[in-house]
Amino acid sequence: MMAAKENLAIQAEPRAGSPAKREQIMRAASALFLDHGFAGASMDAVAREAGVSKATVYAHFASKEDLFEAMVARGSAERFSRLLDADLDTLDVEEALRRVAHDFMGVLSAPESMKTMRVVMGEAVRLPELAARFYRAGPGRVLAALTDYLARATARGALALDDPRLAAEMFFGMIRGDFHMRRLLGLADHPDMADLARLADAAVALFLKAYRPRV
Repeated sequence: MMAAKENLAIQAEPRAGSPAKREQIMRAASALFLDHGFAGASMDAVAREAGVSKATVYAHFASKEDLFEAMVARGSAERFSRLLDADLDTLDVEEALRRVAHDFMGVLSAPESMKTMRVVMGEAVRLPELAARFYRAGPGRVLAALTDYLARATARGALALDDPRLAAEMFFGMIRGDFHMRRLLGLADHPDMADLARLADAAVALFLKAYRPRV
């Protein structure tokens, strides 16, 4: 009977190379990185937290840096799914930008986002490549997606932009505003979501006032 139970447990456990096992490792790593920082989260600790061997962790991720980058990329895809994956081109440009602005403000106000940002900032001087990986997997990826959308909107005549990349940077910059700095410093731990929504809508209105085609 005991042997049968052990066999069932083995069958139920995700295989070492399976997507489920990879997800199991990433969930464990995310908790450790956010609670203990990058330097304080070892691959041994990740393996223990995930309930797998260290060899299994390395079978999925060649280094702790690769694991961190994958965690950031997954979080970015989840939080910005409508910007990264959905077809914004089917929406009116104002509705599309409002959706992006509200999604972005939601990310800025999320505790997990702030923890991740603080982890990276704490290690950026010592590990500049970690900061570069974070930027590529998160902010840089999202900025590129908005840049592409703005370029397409300009091509179909919905916007009038000479430099979609600069416009995307300005759009996100307006939304971050002073709030993002206060959030990073722990001075806005309980943001008023209604105020944030008004800020996002104001950024969209100002952006469109500057970049809608003149008729």
